[in-house]
Amino acid sequence: MSKEGWDEVYRMHKLHEIPWHSSQPDRNLVTLIRENKIKKGSVLDMCSGDGTNSIYLASKGFKVVGVDISPKAVEIAKERCKKRNVVCDYSVGDILKIKPDKKYDFIFDRGCFHHISDKNKTKYARLVNRLLKKKGKFFLLCFSDRNPPFAKNLSKKDIIGYFSDYFNILFIKDSVHKEPDTENKRYLYAVFMERKK
Repeated sequence: MSKEGWDEVYRMHKLHEIPWHSSQPDRNLVTLIRENKIKKGSVLDMCSGDGTNSIYLASKGFKVVGVDISPKAVEIAKERCKKRNVVCDYSVGDILKIKPDKKYDFIFDRGCFHHISDKNKTKYARLVNRLLKKKGKFFLLCFSDRNPPFAKNLSKKDIIGYFSDYFNILFIKDSVHKEPDTENKRYLYAVFMERKK
């Protein structure tokens, strides 16, 4: 989808009408924070959308930067931050063009990687590696091959292939996203990784 396409979704629909929206932070992320598997520090939320997860992280004491291609999504996320009385540094941009002049303790990606074209997926993995501090953590949620056949689905083998050169993969778990106000489900892999060097 183009930048304009993503932006149109946010401009033309209420949040509860957007299939990927969740009003609650990802439960796998919440568990990792509760179990102290991710130390407080700087966070980059790739494709931060309407801000649900970055707002949660900010509320837990993380210093959060969020990047999304949709100006409307960034506007919504900023408004939601104000309502929650937390601070996140949001900007509009293409995540593949982020300059690695700042390094993060933790990078979070809920639903971004599977939209990256196959020719750019290796570039994305290298970029995440360059954006993380030594032993930094990376948490990825992406479409899994448990869904009906779909071009954006990824297998565990695919994920290992893209990321294992740069990361120790600490776990790959099945996860499910239920679309708002429907019974529709999307199956995901929740992948927790640590930068090797």
